[in-house]
Amino acid sequence: MKTIKLTQSHRGPNSTIFTGRPQGRQVREELGLSKADKDNETYEVHIPEGTTSFNPSFYLGLFYDSIKNLGGIEKFKRKYIIIFDDKNPSIVECLKEDISDNERQATNEYNRIK
Repeated sequence: MKTIKLTQSHRGPNSTIFTGRPQGRQVREELGLSKADKDNETYEVHIPEGTTSFNPSFYLGLFYDSIKNLGGIEKFKRKYIIIFDDKNPSIVECLKEDISDNERQATNEYNRIK
């Protein structure tokens, strides 16, 4: 299993939120996810401590092409496992809800285009 670490710099200066589809696309490019989509590896994607929100716009910019490339959200979730580095259970719970909402939105968008 390989590790992908999102960083505070990916959130923007002095921000605790991952937001913006263009920003997600830029991070996708930096991390080489299009290449990773094609290999046989599994990845842990670490969301850094201090993150308070993971917006759908960023999630879709970062991961939507992977969801399409892999053939849907379930295959995506087997390849890219989201890990929350924060130790605060309330923040982790909020982030889990964000990711769940983001996955639902990605699935809806994927099913509309199929």
